[in-house]
Amino acid sequence: MDYNTSRSTLIFKEYGRNIQELINDTVKIERVEKRQQVAEYIVSLMSQMNPQFRNIEQFRQKLWDHLFKISLYKLEVDSPYPIKEGDLIDLNHKRLEYPQSKLKFKHYGKNVETLITKAIAMEDREKQIEFTKVIGNYMKMVYKNWNQEHVDDDQIIEDLKFLSGNKLILSEDSNLDKLSRSNRNKTRHSNGKSSSYSKNSNSKGKYSRNNNNNNNRNKGKNNNYRKKKRF
Repeated sequence: MDYNTSRSTLIFKEYGRNIQELINDTVKIERVEKRQQVAEYIVSLMSQMNPQFRNIEQFRQKLWDHLFKISLYKLEVDSPYPIKEGDLIDLNHKRLEYPQSKLKFKHYGKNVETLITKAIAMEDREKQIEFTKVIGNYMKMVYKNWNQEHVDDDQIIEDLKFLSGNKLILSEDSNLDKLSRSNRNKTRHSNGKSSSYSKNSNSKGKYSRNNNNNNNRNKGKNNNYRKKKRF
């Protein structure tokens, strides 16, 4: 069986393996005219990936550049654009490491721990206290979004105390519902707008229907008046 793991690395994945194999086969063609025709045909196939840019000069130049890069500059054909030599692609890509961090409370996320670190580093005591209150409000909002249940302020205060290593402590009378209340007000305000809009549209519909009825009545009266006038 021929598996992808045993094949050569794809240089441009968006073109697929068939295009890459076509280019590699084109390199082996001995007749110059035939090789040129096949290369131009491959460029037209590559342009079908984005047909809306087919007639744009810069896009066609990019296709020819990709053609030579895929062939590792072994393809000897005439290009309508200058060939950028020496721009080889490193096929031994280094794997991009995903940042690994062990979160103490996953429902708070990484942002809360980052905010706590910044608050601990603050030298101004008053700013640190106010910033700690903001963090507590944010933690309660995030907790509610994650758990969809009521949470006591004491729980948030204890979690903040644990995450900060007893360096950030909120008082028991701290109000941690500011952010949650503002979110509720926003949703109510948006719902109120939609309901008022529907009411207005309904009232407009009633008003137009009433106007139509009045117009029909007036037309009927005018017709009766004309008939009486004739007789």
